[in-house]
Amino acid sequence: MTIKESFNVPSDSVFYLKISREKLTEIPSKVYSFKNLRGLDLSRNRLTVLSDSLEGLIMLETLNLSKNKFEIFPALLFKLKSLRVLRLASNHLGYIPDGISRCPRLEELDLYNNPIGDLGKGIFSLPTLLNLDLRGLMYNAKKQTYIQNQLEGVDILFDPPCKCID
Repeated sequence: MTIKESFNVPSDSVFYLKISREKLTEIPSKVYSFKNLRGLDLSRNRLTVLSDSLEGLIMLETLNLSKNKFEIFPALLFKLKSLRVLRLASNHLGYIPDGISRCPRLEELDLYNNPIGDLGKGIFSLPTLLNLDLRGLMYNAKKQTYIQNQLEGVDILFDPPCKCID
């Protein structure tokens, strides 16, 4: 459902919303009225920060923030306790804060094509993580092996290892 279509239905009947390619620098305030929202696609915008109001979307399970302008991992995401799928591909993230361990239901994390030098330690503490996309990150074979060993049972996507120094 698009944001325009959502104006024609009761707010409690909106479960998925796609607001992609709108050149947004902030999330429209109307979004926060959809308390039953389970999926939110905000990909291909110009977002750099998230409003604290997002934490009111306690049912949110899937959040797509790919292809935005995030340089810092939004710590507000740690408050979304129902979050199962998080897509942050093609942003400008340099590190993943340890606080990500506070996302107890996270199953899928897409970090494709970010200049991440430090995954932190929290990512290795996610109890339900099943899929992790690290393609586009420049990691040598030693680093990739380390990550794979720390995340046994997780399906990790890597590019071929670089010949870079650790």
